[in-house]
Amino acid sequence: MTTNSRSLERIVTKIALLVATLVALSVPASYAYGEYTELTDILTYKAKVKATAINELIAQMPETWMYAENRLQGLISHVPVTLDNEHIQIFDQKGELLTHSGTPLTGQTVRVSFPLSDSGTTVGTLIITTSLNAYFFGVGMSIVLSLILASMVYFALRIFPLRALQRANQALFTEKERAETTLHSIGDAVITTNVNGSINYINPAAQHLLGCSLNEALGKHITDVVGLCKAENDEKVDCPLEEALRQNASLSSGEGNVILKRDGSKVEIEDSYAPIHGQNGEVTGGVVVMRDVSLTRNFMKQQTWEATHDALTGLTNRREFERRLQAALSDAKKTGNPHVLCYMDLDRFKLVNDTSGHAAGDELLIQIGMLLTARIRKTDCLARVGSDEFGLLLENCDIDIAFKIATEIKESIGHFVFSWSTRQHSVGVSIGLSLITKDHSHAAEIIAEADNACYWAKECGLDQVTISAASNQGLAARRSEISWVARINKAFRDNRFVLYQQVYRTLNTTAGLKEHIEVLIRMIDEEGKIIPPGHFLPAAERYALMPEIDRWVINQVFSQYDSLIRQRSGKPAIYCINLSGATINASDFLDYIREQKQQYNIDADAICFELTETVAVNNLQSARAFIEECKAMGFAFALDDFGSGTSSFGYLKALPVDYLKIDGSFVKDMEHDKVDQAMVETINHIGHLLGKFTIAEFVENDKIVEMLEAAGVDFAQGYGVNRPVPLFP
Repeated sequence: MTTNSRSLERIVTKIALLVATLVALSVPASYAYGEYTELTDILTYKAKVKATAINELIAQMPETWMYAENRLQGLISHVPVTLDNEHIQIFDQKGELLTHSGTPLTGQTVRVSFPLSDSGTTVGTLIITTSLNAYFFGVGMSIVLSLILASMVYFALRIFPLRALQRANQALFTEKERAETTLHSIGDAVITTNVNGSINYINPAAQHLLGCSLNEALGKHITDVVGLCKAENDEKVDCPLEEALRQNASLSSGEGNVILKRDGSKVEIEDSYAPIHGQNGEVTGGVVVMRDVSLTRNFMKQQTWEATHDALTGLTNRREFERRLQAALSDAKKTGNPHVLCYMDLDRFKLVNDTSGHAAGDELLIQIGMLLTARIRKTDCLARVGSDEFGLLLENCDIDIAFKIATEIKESIGHFVFSWSTRQHSVGVSIGLSLITKDHSHAAEIIAEADNACYWAKECGLDQVTISAASNQGLAARRSEISWVARINKAFRDNRFVLYQQVYRTLNTTAGLKEHIEVLIRMIDEEGKIIPPGHFLPAAERYALMPEIDRWVINQVFSQYDSLIRQRSGKPAIYCINLSGATINASDFLDYIREQKQQYNIDADAICFELTETVAVNNLQSARAFIEECKAMGFAFALDDFGSGTSSFGYLKALPVDYLKIDGSFVKDMEHDKVDQAMVETINHIGHLLGKFTIAEFVENDKIVEMLEAAGVDFAQGYGVNRPVPLFP
């Protein structure tokens, strides 16, 4: 026996002795601990149950319970039953024994006490005592058994390993080189062969990967077990192991190969092939290492798919759609082939979300996506490009055919009924078409055209198909408004907004001596020319820029009010400022007015805010609340363009305004049109009955002024009275 073997024998002996010692100590220790824990748990449980029963007696007889010995005896003897080796005692609050059950115990015991209480106050103690004789007897028996078991463990661990030691020592060197090479190359599945390629070992991972057991594979040639083929076409690939053995070098079959299992399934792998060397360096066999990368590659494919598809509907996402659109544009520039973009926006989709919830909305989008997919060609590209918006790229398709396809899509969606829970919903779709031509510069331009056409389709009454064309005046106006947005924002950055004023003429001195002045806004273009508000305010209103403009006007007037009064040599005036519907609906706008009033210490009666009748009626509740809040701060209010609505007089009593501005469409022709004259007189009369001052707009000449004075109108405004001039000269 070699030195290493003797050393190993000593190690085995020490390990056997250590394990036997652990067995000899751990068994009785575990038994003692477990038994003692169980004993105390049982006593604690009994004490708790008996104490609970006694506490109920105390609650019934708080003053005399300690004298009810018979009832106490019954409770401690039967709830639960007292055993022969238990002694139960009840003490009062002073520690005096009230009663007991069982015989007092001698020798080693264990006891558990539990307080007796009345309404949270301890009035006594319950003590249960039991003998430990049986416990110590059990511990002693466990010690005897553990010594016997430890002896058996010691001999088993010492004798059997030593017998195997000599056999293992003989095969050690032969297996050493093989093990080192295998461990060096190991991935997941490992197969070893002899020099002829016959399998002599496969590990469990290889058995699972190949779908065969070790016994089935032993002795077979590697090519009979490992079926390599190309992933894309199942073309068979030669196993590189034979070449690796010939070259005495490590090889790989390359990427994109799979293993074809017996059941016909495929497994994507990464593999390597290497020779195994003998003691003298000769090739004695080979090792194949294969790693299952199906999950990794599937994950990469999933990541690639998610990068180009919408997670909810499974359709192409906006980024990939724009790439496809750009490719179509490049093709149109190169070949002149016609392609069409359809931009689709669902109608009444918000109603589904509001009435049935977002889960219903999501399911509707999924079903609409499936419906659209079923109606298009495989070569077309359908994408979800927004919340309820879809894009469809029709390649090699002229605009007429695209219009027919879009119309069919519109009709199929219109006939589609979506059911959710107990509700049924019908939606429509507005579609804008844009022909992709070589004149387009980039994909974003095409999307903007189709989006504008889609918007115009909605403006025309929903469920429409509109083709983007220069001849479409509605689309042209839409594009013009969009262009104004950028110009307005740039004008703000460049400080190119100015204020003008138009002074009213007082026709009735009883309306007050203060001069009334309307504040008007103008924009200056890049060349210094004045742009009237009619050019840019419609775009500002449509694209939510009015709150910023209105705040700017208020800040200019409030911050420079003292300067305005000095220009007037100290004469007071009332400045009228127009407000938009979007502005008064902003949640923080009233706070803004309060801050500006406080910051510049302006007299509230010097300011009159104006709302158009349309804005007030369309936002009646919020307009009324806004007006009341402003009037509480001291500001006056005017209702602009009064009479233009269909129910003007019906709403007038609900709005606490101070001034009525008679719509200019009645005023400008009243000298020639008796109906217009009658309307002006009627509005003026009703306004005065409601205690409001009246202002006539669009006063163009002296004849109209005379007629207004005769009718009793309080103020006149227009180019025939005073033309607008800069507010700050």
